[in-house]
Amino acid sequence: MKRVLKRVGLGLVALVLVLVAVGLFLPRQWRVQRSVVINATPQQIYPLVNELPAWQSWAVWTKAMDPEVKHEYGPTVSGVGAWWSWNGPKMGHGKMTITRSDPDSGVWIDEMIETDSEVNAHGSLTWTQEGGGTKVTWSDEGTLPPVVGGYFVGMINTMLGDNFQQGLTNLKAEVEKRRMQALEQAHQAAPAAP
Repeated sequence: MKRVLKRVGLGLVALVLVLVAVGLFLPRQWRVQRSVVINATPQQIYPLVNELPAWQSWAVWTKAMDPEVKHEYGPTVSGVGAWWSWNGPKMGHGKMTITRSDPDSGVWIDEMIETDSEVNAHGSLTWTQEGGGTKVTWSDEGTLPPVVGGYFVGMINTMLGDNFQQGLTNLKAEVEKRRMQALEQAHQAAPAAP
């Protein structure tokens, strides 16, 4: 019986060593990118992306996903230097900071995901005119920790890709709804033709 247990133990140790060795050589970098065309101008999209509290109207990382999440914002909530942090049992903890902001082209962010000390992801929501609308592209990339990180790259790509696509769908709906409301208000405020 001792020999069997010894062999099982050695087999488990060998398996762990193989998994660690393979994990060291797996690619740990991930990159996710999704796009949507919104029937609006960049100037109509910009406030919902540049003002971090506005993300609660379209991003998937809200209290609906994690009712116990705690959000905190920096002293300024829009533009370069603005930051948003979160901590919740489902969303984990992290912080994003706007590093570049341009109404004509987009917003860029640095992220600290599950860490308080290092930027481990870089993202952007950028836009370009396309036909009568604006094509918004959400990109994010980063590097997972050594050994185990490589095993999760595919999962990150799928999970974030789904979240980005849903967020962009929500952003499109929110921007287009606000655009229609603004048009209706302008129409109501216009003087009647004689």
